[in-house]
Amino acid sequence: MARLIGIVTTSRSDFGCTLRLARAIEADPALDLILYAGGMHFSRVHGYSVDEIRAAGFGAALVELPCFDGEDDAESLSRGMGRTIADLGRAFARRRPDILVLMGDRFDMIPAALAAMPFTIPIAHLSGGEVTEGVVDDAVRHAVSKLAHLHFPTQDICAERLRQLGEEDWRIVTSGAPVLDGIDEIPVVAKDLAFADVGLAPERPVTMLTYHPDTLEAANTGKGMRAILAAADRIDTQIIFTYPNADAGSREIITAIDAYCARRSDCRAVASLGRNRYFNLLRHVDCMVGNSSSGLIEAPHFGLPAVDIGERQRGRVAAANVIHTEPTEAAVEAAWRRALDPAVKAALAGMVNPYGDGHAVARVLARLKDVTLDRALLVKRFVDMPVGEAS
Repeated sequence: MARLIGIVTTSRSDFGCTLRLARAIEADPALDLILYAGGMHFSRVHGYSVDEIRAAGFGAALVELPCFDGEDDAESLSRGMGRTIADLGRAFARRRPDILVLMGDRFDMIPAALAAMPFTIPIAHLSGGEVTEGVVDDAVRHAVSKLAHLHFPTQDICAERLRQLGEEDWRIVTSGAPVLDGIDEIPVVAKDLAFADVGLAPERPVTMLTYHPDTLEAANTGKGMRAILAAADRIDTQIIFTYPNADAGSREIITAIDAYCARRSDCRAVASLGRNRYFNLLRHVDCMVGNSSSGLIEAPHFGLPAVDIGERQRGRVAAANVIHTEPTEAAVEAAWRRALDPAVKAALAGMVNPYGDGHAVARVLARLKDVTLDRALLVKRFVDMPVGEAS
């Protein structure tokens, strides 16, 4: 009997990261796939990206869980987390996966892990052991790692952090970031066509800009966005804004983006670009600006300068393409101008991406297939470090 692998996706970002893995599971005769889609995929405000998942053609393997109402206040998000536990519990009761794959660090991955616990479903966690000190996702990621039974960190330093959390070495496979798999297989769209698709001119500089809320201190969200837009007024660049994740405070950012684009004919706002459009645009834009992990993980693949604003990604491994800056108007403007300098981009040619070599899926798939599904997998032993070694 084929081993049933479940994957939970709750946002456009984690869907892009796990899409290749889902395809590989579908194609393997030893495995069956069940894909649980929920969270912000069902938010009209954030692009209703469940349509992208439906269009991907997963058929009966797709289980839809419309448990998010699109509101971004704390109460609504908490209510959505509760509904996620209940809805996934019902889905697991109907058909229990042999292993459940969870990606990263979003708040709605904790309820997925909790829903699996009563069913004793082994959890495979992608991208554990990373550090993002300036956002609540950091705590979520470590919590999911402690609830997980298999770990697929992107780098050796992340694997070492998992060992510091007491995880047994045999449970850990350093895989790289699955989102990097298959990027070069995406059909290339010429620059003029890629920019025409979003209504921008190929002869002028273009910036990709994504800014997410500050989930630890809400007041910083508006302040940071105002600094970015004030800096944008003084820089010669067209801008493609992508909407933020559905974290608390996202509506404030979306409102500011829409108002800004309404008064500038050379700026565009897109709720969700989809994987192929997004990566084709990254091939051609001149820089990235914001606080998205994409500037650290995907941008190096294209040798693309990325301005990382504020504390959201603090602690995460950053390659030479990343320009860290404070969320003030003057600092953002200076970093942005530097990122748009053609000499800066030219110096990044041939850079190595610290997040992997594009072969993560094969490593993950091999372990999902060969791990023994027994009591030893479920019973976790905490590995103590010798006194003083953790420092």
